[in-house]
Amino acid sequence: MFKNYVKIAVRNLLKNKVYSLINILGLAIGLATSLLIVFYVVDEWSYDKFNRDSDRLFRIVQTMSSEERTEEQATTPFLLGPVAEAEFPDFIESTVRFYNLMESSHTFRNKERNISFKEENFYFVDPTFFEVFTSELIVGNPEEVLKNPASLVLTQKLAEKYFGDEDPIGKTLNFKGVSDLTVTGIMQEWPKQSHMKIDLIASFSTLDNIYASDQTYDESWLWNPIWTYVKLKENVSYTALESQLYTLEEKYYRAFSGWPTDESLSISLQPITDIYLNSHRDQEMNSNGYVIYLYILLLIAGFVLIIACINFMNLSTARSLERSREIGMRKVLGGHKKQLFYQFIGESFLVCFMAVLTGIILVIIALPFFNELVNKDISFSVFLSPVFILGLLLLSILVGLFAGSYPALYLSSFEPVKVLKGTSIQGKSSSLLRKVLVTFQFTLSVVLIISTTVIFTQLQYIQQKDLGFDESSIILLPTKQNLIAWEFATFREQALEHTQIESLTGLGKILGSEEQEFYRFVAEGNVDNQDALNPALHVTYDLVQTFDLEVVAGRSFSRDFSTDEDNAVLINRKMINKLGLQNPDEALGKIFYFFPKTGGKETYQVIGVLEDFNYSSLKHEIEPLVISLVEDTYSLLGVIEHTAVEISPGNPRAALDHLEAVWKKINPIDPFEYQFLDDRLAEIYKTESTMSSLSTAFSGLCILIACLGLLGLASYSAQLKKQEIGIRKSLGASVIDIVKLLSKDFLKLVIYANLIAWPVTYFFATNWLQNFTYKFDLLTKLPLIFISSAFIILLTAMLTVGYHAVKAAMINPVNAIRSD
Repeated sequence: MFKNYVKIAVRNLLKNKVYSLINILGLAIGLATSLLIVFYVVDEWSYDKFNRDSDRLFRIVQTMSSEERTEEQATTPFLLGPVAEAEFPDFIESTVRFYNLMESSHTFRNKERNISFKEENFYFVDPTFFEVFTSELIVGNPEEVLKNPASLVLTQKLAEKYFGDEDPIGKTLNFKGVSDLTVTGIMQEWPKQSHMKIDLIASFSTLDNIYASDQTYDESWLWNPIWTYVKLKENVSYTALESQLYTLEEKYYRAFSGWPTDESLSISLQPITDIYLNSHRDQEMNSNGYVIYLYILLLIAGFVLIIACINFMNLSTARSLERSREIGMRKVLGGHKKQLFYQFIGESFLVCFMAVLTGIILVIIALPFFNELVNKDISFSVFLSPVFILGLLLLSILVGLFAGSYPALYLSSFEPVKVLKGTSIQGKSSSLLRKVLVTFQFTLSVVLIISTTVIFTQLQYIQQKDLGFDESSIILLPTKQNLIAWEFATFREQALEHTQIESLTGLGKILGSEEQEFYRFVAEGNVDNQDALNPALHVTYDLVQTFDLEVVAGRSFSRDFSTDEDNAVLINRKMINKLGLQNPDEALGKIFYFFPKTGGKETYQVIGVLEDFNYSSLKHEIEPLVISLVEDTYSLLGVIEHTAVEISPGNPRAALDHLEAVWKKINPIDPFEYQFLDDRLAEIYKTESTMSSLSTAFSGLCILIACLGLLGLASYSAQLKKQEIGIRKSLGASVIDIVKLLSKDFLKLVIYANLIAWPVTYFFATNWLQNFTYKFDLLTKLPLIFISSAFIILLTAMLTVGYHAVKAAMINPVNAIRSD
């Protein structure tokens, strides 16, 4: 019996090659799309789960709040980890601290080979690193490699980079020209599925040598540059520990001299597996993902798969008339409804199985392009996983049941007497269901088109929004505590000798980046609140010229005024509002006091007001800002991290070559490296950019699948009305009349789909845009977005249906009317 079912199923597939191809291809594209999305989502959800006992690993974070702002910080003070371990020995098994000197890159040099490189993924860590995190050592004892000061562990890849084929153990790498670190271990490459990126780690005790001139560097409870991780003991509830962390506030934080009286503090624990997708605090180690985007992608995957299944259901039920006589004869000859159901559901499973195989082939073909699109490294080995094979088998069964159950029930329920008498079986119920399904699948398509358009428009808005400064043609050079900072005036003078270099300035932070810095700049009249913090930016001369900032009152810093360096500041327009002034001119001459951590009070006078610009990224609202000038070498070394160089438009190669020559002349230790500011800012929105690309691509596939189903239905509709078309033509109907006849029903359904989709997408788009501080005006753009989506779907449907409508209209009416 089973063999007979298979034979009949194969014959039916071969007999109706076009419909079979449409069914298989539609399901295959839907499955392939869903699989790619699932691969991406699983990869994103797998971050930091490679660690043994990952359910016991947590990061300590803190939140500081005042009347003016709330700062959610990923970092903590130096002493918090050791103190927490000592205070809660029943909860904490061990802690690990990470510190990178608050610098994005570090220079390492092999003196013997005279080579040096900049490394970004370097941290000083506690000796317990290998006890807490799962990182296998290729060479070295995990309990000893980080025990002594000046110990260094690096990956195999970096060991080959610095030492070639030589054994690196015992050899030294010079760190930033000031300290020699001895290689004590080689570790495996750090997994990519981690919120942290690690290539080199040095012993935490090395910091005592680096900060030899400041023996109290790690005693402050105000300075929080450390990422602190804890490993809890077995069977310990992290919420129980978290509920007791508040005791550290009074005992240590507030007991520290100089703690802000108006600041409240909250200490909490973050599960390490939640950090990548759910944490977007200040001073994150790297840019994290967003879990909401994964839900959106899974929703798209579900939409695509549902549309593919609907295509199958529609085509199967639409072809019921063609198979009605077969069903009637089999029932007359003794066939039972159950047997017919098994046959048709078996045909569905056969189609689904072939679609799965085709889908896997499509995934294999698309995987390299997909990896490039999302910057992942998903390998073919995922197909060999037992979990994947089992999941794929389960998916095939579910899709087969979902797509084939209704057609099987519908076809097996035909009454043989009515069928053999020639009574029509295309009842209102089946026709209505088919219309509902077509409307539903196009509703999903419209939802995807509009959603994709909103995502793309918002991303474009962010990328193209005027930041208040000119980020084009700006080159960033790392300057913090290297020889360029020591010889900044000389570097500036020699760099400006090239005609293509227009201006140059030093920056405490990169304009437009996610970093924020707060200092105790207090306006006159508010001196009682010395703990008040304001966003502040330390710069050298020529900030305004380099970034084309707009001065709305007063002037910028100038070398013509010797007092600027010691007692002048600039403020932005937002600060005018905070001071309660009516216009920028009133702010000129206003006094600001700066209260250093070391004590005392410094007086500054406002010499100019700048138009608001996005000092921080567009994910943060513009805040009142104080800009101070630094020129002496000590201050430059302490606060200036980057040099921004403005070059004239055109080919930047000549300017870069000149900068490199000057750099090497002044700073032979650090390798020359640079980055364009607009590229650096684009990295901030990498997740949104990937999401935009994915949703656009998958929405296109969704429309393609829907059109495949529409193509099959239009073809069958034309075949079903062949005799009617012949009669109409013989009575004088034109080709346009026939096209209208076959198209109007489908086009109505597409219009209904748009009307249903519009309010749904408006609701979700409005809520999604609330996540952005700056967003485009949805109501203004909405009519154009809705009309455009309707036009795309209508045009696609007209082209799809129109092809078969014109083809049917061109047939010979005599042949069409002749009875089959």
